[in-house]
Amino acid sequence: MDFVNEVIAWKRDGRELDARLLRAFVDGVVDGSVPSYQASALLMAMVLRGLSDAETVELARALVQSGKTLDLRVVGRPVLDKHSSGGVGDKVTLVLAPLVAACGAVFGKMSGRGLGHTGGTIDKLESIPGFRVQLPQGEFVRQLERIGVAVVGQSERIVPADRILYALRDVTATVECDGLIAASIMAKKVASGTAALVLDVKVGRGAFMGDLDHARSLGRLCRLIGDAYERPTTCIFTSMEAPLGRTVGNRLEVEEAWQVLSGEGPGDVREVTLTLAGALLALSDLGIDEAEGRRRAAAALADGRAAEHFERWCFVQGGRWKPGEFHRLAAHEARAARTGHLTAVDALAVGQAAQIAGAGRQRIDDTVDPAAGVLLERAVGDQVEAGDVLAAVFSRDPARRAQAGVVLNEAFTIGDERPQPGQLVLGRVDATE
Repeated sequence: MDFVNEVIAWKRDGRELDARLLRAFVDGVVDGSVPSYQASALLMAMVLRGLSDAETVELARALVQSGKTLDLRVVGRPVLDKHSSGGVGDKVTLVLAPLVAACGAVFGKMSGRGLGHTGGTIDKLESIPGFRVQLPQGEFVRQLERIGVAVVGQSERIVPADRILYALRDVTATVECDGLIAASIMAKKVASGTAALVLDVKVGRGAFMGDLDHARSLGRLCRLIGDAYERPTTCIFTSMEAPLGRTVGNRLEVEEAWQVLSGEGPGDVREVTLTLAGALLALSDLGIDEAEGRRRAAAALADGRAAEHFERWCFVQGGRWKPGEFHRLAAHEARAARTGHLTAVDALAVGQAAQIAGAGRQRIDDTVDPAAGVLLERAVGDQVEAGDVLAAVFSRDPARRAQAGVVLNEAFTIGDERPQPGQLVLGRVDATE
């Protein structure tokens, strides 16, 4: 107890925590010897004083060492992974995972559930009847060897300290700290056996990172941890001012991902996916550069191989996939108040509407409705007439539907002039830099 008080005071006064102190703190959180009120106090000191580069790396090491780690070298090939910092309508993993496998590389991922207005890959996969998001380690490895792709839920035995600390951060206003965020992301990737990683850091209204400078700071720290573990990490910064694609909600997003896999679907989802695929394939053992990786990925979307790999992946993990086979719920429609051009779609408002409708959570143990969500009928730049349907929000609960409709109605801005197309990929930091 006295030791922990000294550590809190040490950080409160702006001094740097070394590896020994951080490891003792993390171990105490896991075994219960550090009570939640003291852990919360130290987290607040970290947020207010910040974490140095050295502290961030050592915190990540302590988190990795708090639980079990997977050694995926038994697969015999580098296992690639992608992480998104969270966005509205971000269904990219659903396309990227089978696409990378279709190009001859191996993609393995442990994903989390959605929290707040951003969706989780596991929730989307669970909207496919029968899809198993929990696999024994041996089966996970065998699936990677057999078909080159597996995505599962996060194991409670991997980085258990992070789960405890994140729950505390969520209720003590201590989420916003780049060092804590980077250590949390990268510890889970290192512990899950990732050989190389591409980070899709979202920037804008619908993202946790509001501006590019902040996103670059997070990306730099993640790369620093990756370098410490010899895990090549490329960071790509993409816009999240407007939702990605036309759908927000679990089964709706799976349907849209299928469209992209079939060579159709929204251009922005396709562009982000191909950008990430090129970067990942350049980190594989295929001996190709990013331009060739992107070319191969585009070809796999065009010739049907990516869609075939998605179907195989679903089948092997127990999913009964049939496009369009789900019940559409009752909807509230948002309509244009005037004639003009759609100049903006607020990603945050759309995400909040989907969350209210039942597609998202306030707490991690809340349930979600796989059929709830938002379908956007118009995109930024479209010309609209007064009364045109701009979007629909789907929900089982009439009260939720009405509440979500009020939020959705405020998501659209209509002006007289057609806006210039916004930039989708905002920048990057490569693993080799």
